[in-house]
Amino acid sequence: MEMPNATCLPFQPYHYSGLEAASVLPQNLVALSLFMSSLKCDCKSNDGVSNRSDFAESENRFEYMKEPIAKLTDPTESSEKLVRFTEKEFLSKEIVAVGRNIHVAIGYALANSIMIEGKDGVVIIDTTENDKAMMEIMKEFRRITKKPVKAVVLTHFHTDHILGTNAIIESEKILWPEVKVDIIAHESILEQMHQFAATYGIGYKRGYRQFGVLMPKILGAITGSGIGPRFLLEKTTRVHVPLPTLTYSGRKTYHIAGLEFDLIHTPGETNDQTTVWLPSEQAVFPADNIYKAFPNLYAIRGSPARDAKMWYTSLDIERELGAQYLVGSHGQPVIGKQTIYDTLLAYRDAIKYVHDQTLRLLNKGRLPSQIVEEIKLPDRLANHAFLQEHYGTIEWSIRGIYTNYLGWFSGDPKDLHPMTELSRARKMLQLISEASAGNPIPANEIMLRHAQLSHMKSYNTYLRTGKRDVDEDKWALEIVDLLLESNTLNESLADTATHIKVSALRAIGSEEVSANGRNYYMTYAMEVESRQPHFIDPTGTKRHAIRTSPVKRVLNGMCGKVNGLQCQHENHTVSYSFADTKESYTMTLRNSVCDLYPSVDKSNSISLSTTTDIFKQVIAGDIDFDDQVEDGKIVFKSGTALSFKIFLSCFDRD
Repeated sequence: MEMPNATCLPFQPYHYSGLEAASVLPQNLVALSLFMSSLKCDCKSNDGVSNRSDFAESENRFEYMKEPIAKLTDPTESSEKLVRFTEKEFLSKEIVAVGRNIHVAIGYALANSIMIEGKDGVVIIDTTENDKAMMEIMKEFRRITKKPVKAVVLTHFHTDHILGTNAIIESEKILWPEVKVDIIAHESILEQMHQFAATYGIGYKRGYRQFGVLMPKILGAITGSGIGPRFLLEKTTRVHVPLPTLTYSGRKTYHIAGLEFDLIHTPGETNDQTTVWLPSEQAVFPADNIYKAFPNLYAIRGSPARDAKMWYTSLDIERELGAQYLVGSHGQPVIGKQTIYDTLLAYRDAIKYVHDQTLRLLNKGRLPSQIVEEIKLPDRLANHAFLQEHYGTIEWSIRGIYTNYLGWFSGDPKDLHPMTELSRARKMLQLISEASAGNPIPANEIMLRHAQLSHMKSYNTYLRTGKRDVDEDKWALEIVDLLLESNTLNESLADTATHIKVSALRAIGSEEVSANGRNYYMTYAMEVESRQPHFIDPTGTKRHAIRTSPVKRVLNGMCGKVNGLQCQHENHTVSYSFADTKESYTMTLRNSVCDLYPSVDKSNSISLSTTTDIFKQVIAGDIDFDDQVEDGKIVFKSGTALSFKIFLSCFDRD
């Protein structure tokens, strides 16, 4: 079959002649089928000489990729933009003076920490995500004043704002043992913490990817985390914080350390977001409701999409304060009443525009992918320094807003019961087999070669122009994912598919201007390449959460971890009596559904008595269950230790 206006694509790993003149490689299954037909065509080379590119003849000439070709350090316009932004905004550690008595520590961790000096003490706003970083900051703050810390304001529950609190409390006890340090937050902060903890198992892994925790730090090529230089999570990081001693709702005025300041509930990036207003300095501290990047209306680490209407409404409240100084929890301060007003106005306008346009288009029946294609920011907003997509992106925001209004279903019937990845892989292989009938090369190898060619097309474009054709990389990624899912490749070809996947992920990531997106692609590529991702799970995270939670919360946590259908035919009723707190609960298990009730059910099959401390240590794995039974610290009134262990086996203990 003669293909008009087509140039043959020799199967070489790094270059194929006539690429620029070739038709765009197919991007869907129909086009892929046509592509397979073209593999046996008579084509003309660039010099006009007939060159039959039969797949069978090229079999010995095709070199499969032996390693990923895209590198973590490949320079692109997007990556260099991120590097310059990070270096300018927060790569260097500094203490910046604002007004007469405000100092902000920038560059020590992902988030800033802020000190306000009063007549007889200081107030700290936010404490970063790391004890070491916070101690380093406090050392610098102590060069400015020796006054004791009278209060710590936690603007919201995110870890980069609260995990350094222990460092302050413990050091102040040594320096000023007679001074009480109040911890102040919105009344909903604990509820937000508990909601976040419910998805800890996957949340911290996806958070690692989003913030690039495992990414190597290469001098001159640090792309940061979009709102800070790096997220400082280490094996020794303590992920618990002292509970607030004071909480507020709405708006409340405090008089502490000779300072008068207001705390204002301004839900935005989180529902517990607190804005601090210091009228004596005309200074506003908006926490994470604004930073020098497009707002993160949806966090790819995994969380409910943020409420855009609440966010821009809170920005209106902050804007109307008429501040002379704006000191955010990320990045540099903004100074000047008109500049602050205009910046907050542009930020809220961008959020409202994306929200309103998404709502308008979804009501017209547009699918999420169509809305993403259609919505672009107005020029004045698109060019604003605070609205570059270094952190959040317009696309993620649109999808988050859509989901908030309509849920996960796009409205397209095929999305109601989509095919599984395995089914798609099998159907794809069947399609290629039929399209390439008579070709001696197996369908899965044809797909693999096509994936490599797509990725190489993008790579050649990069070598020529400095910018990749990421649509080709996305297509290559989709194909190799199907192949790896189908598990039909031999070991050598599976390795090639993995190399293509790693390389395509890096290629897409290198063109991502959002630090979140870049870090996610690059870290995921590292995981695929190593085949054994090495996440840092801070010491004792889960054990500490169990030990410090009320026993009712621990029992509810157990109830949420029934191990699928393993015990679907079993019925259990277990009663717990805790002597130290006088609490009693009954837990039932039937149809693999667990429920917890207050008080003891006398018809129980198992009844035990212990203390909350012993029980929580057993559940946390700190002490041995059998030892506690033998020592008489766990007593069974009915049932046996063995029957209770059988009951516990119905739950996932990880």
